[in-house]
Amino acid sequence: MSKSQLTVILCIMLISLPTVALATSPDAIRIPSEYAKVKEVCDNSFSSFEGAQTIIHIQDPHCNFEAQKNIALMLQYLIEEYGLKLILVEGGSGDVNLSFLRGYGDPKQRKEVAYKYLMNGEISGEEYLDIVSDYDIELYGIEDQGLYDAHLTSFLEIDPIMKEGLKDLEALSYIVKALKPHIYNESLIQLEKVKSDYEEKTVSLLEYCRSLLEIIRGSSLNAENYPQMRAFSETGELEKGIDFNRAEVERNELIKKLAWFLTEGEVKEIIDKSKEFKEGIITPEQYYSFLKDAAEYVIDVEDEYPELNAYIKYISISKEIKVPFLLEEIESLEKEVKETLFTDSDQRTLNDISKSLDILKGLLNLELTPQEYAYFKERRSQCMTTAWVDFLNTQCRKFGLRKSCVRSKAIDENLDRLERFYQLGAEREKAFIRNTLKKMNQSGEEIAVLIAGGFHTPGISRMLKDRGYSFVVTVPVITQKVDSQSYFSALRAKK
Repeated sequence: MSKSQLTVILCIMLISLPTVALATSPDAIRIPSEYAKVKEVCDNSFSSFEGAQTIIHIQDPHCNFEAQKNIALMLQYLIEEYGLKLILVEGGSGDVNLSFLRGYGDPKQRKEVAYKYLMNGEISGEEYLDIVSDYDIELYGIEDQGLYDAHLTSFLEIDPIMKEGLKDLEALSYIVKALKPHIYNESLIQLEKVKSDYEEKTVSLLEYCRSLLEIIRGSSLNAENYPQMRAFSETGELEKGIDFNRAEVERNELIKKLAWFLTEGEVKEIIDKSKEFKEGIITPEQYYSFLKDAAEYVIDVEDEYPELNAYIKYISISKEIKVPFLLEEIESLEKEVKETLFTDSDQRTLNDISKSLDILKGLLNLELTPQEYAYFKERRSQCMTTAWVDFLNTQCRKFGLRKSCVRSKAIDENLDRLERFYQLGAEREKAFIRNTLKKMNQSGEEIAVLIAGGFHTPGISRMLKDRGYSFVVTVPVITQKVDSQSYFSALRAKK
């Protein structure tokens, strides 16, 4: 085959060559943004045997109609594009398929009835799809039934005190907020404002990250100790300046130009690498690094293809960003910055109380992350409201605030029960992973979806990562606020 013929083949390949690969390696999986957002990607496909299996974890906003619709659409897309067959779900054990209902009524009738159940929160998105479609899929429950029952019982035990406890925390938070302008210095107040804007979503995570890095500029703190934050900030700047369409055009132009400079064997290698990229065998970073290296001595990519060069730099830096580590760095920097700004013990004490309030709110709303839960266990005595009331009342009198606070019996007398709930949650997550991996190995599937509530995501991600598995964490698009009470009501109904 002549070099000109190889060049023609290469050009034909480029017509359909996507900017990102379409295969089952986690970096290659793409989900339409109207269905879901990707929160985390962990690619172990090149470093371990287990990494050849990819798990797509869908965070399940239980009983939310919009979310369940988008989960069904996401699953349909994954089935059609990636050959998904195995869907693993919490809340059940073993075979939980509903495909037997396909024999009742014609497709239109099934869809009408199932849609009503979906709207009422009585079935989930994956169950809806199983009923109304003709896809060859398997729904499999990954619960340890004994642990599930114990966790449900634990929830029913703490449920009566959750509302009262949150009401007590709201009153205590009001007093802490009123004291901060009197006790905090101006720098601490400014830091609180920046964080509040981020938590209330008036500024983005990127903007918050940059604000924190700006605060430490010129201080004793070293930005070099926060590589994830620096990389995240840099990719944000690069992304704003890249013309992605132009970068793709420049990529194709570069490959066609390279074909005339290189030997026949080298052109064949570009074709092979392009095919591997298209099939997801190599990552985008590996592919574009290969192209740049191939052009090193014959073409000045930086000068002749500036948009492509910026894009290569962008994906190279983006590859290094790991969301969990990024969030850990942000939390660590917040703490470091505050330590440099404290000027007396009252400021530090009030900050500790504010942190404990946040932890308790997460505890009662059943939203604690593993890191927050670890904080709670280490400082359990400090999270009892009885430890704060004397300090808060003294400070209120000192600054002439006509407020007083009392301890929360609902919280202080039920910490054991609250902690028990989280312990059982962690045990269930171990069962999820154990049963997921066992089922995938039995079925021989290389890709599976695991659907579980966001409460379980940190534990699931950590255990998959520790075992060397590749995974993608997604959350379905929701335009309206999630009402967790709907799910809590469903749990109460199971009593």
